[in-house]
Amino acid sequence: MFLLGDPSIDLWITVFLVGVSFIISLVVFALAKRKILALIVFSILVNLSLLLNIGSEMFRVYHIKWLGYFSILIWPLLNIFFIAYYIRTKPKKGK
Repeated sequence: MFLLGDPSIDLWITVFLVGVSFIISLVVFALAKRKILALIVFSILVNLSLLLNIGSEMFRVYHIKWLGYFSILIWPLLNIFFIAYYIRTKPKKGK
């Protein structure tokens, strides 16, 4: 939780973390060559970067409280479904 007191700084930190998440997911895609795995990594990392900053005034000041609620209530469920889908459809090695 950043809580630096300035919502604009919190927003820039969150945007920076989303950018880092995008770069990490590109690296995962380049190494694994699986789009769904890169999407899962990106989704989980972005959700974590929002959850780290959930107590910030940024959500109230910029009128994005819905994003805070979404990242707490719905996004983790979507990530669980993404992971379950990936596990079910992952190709078996050696075939």
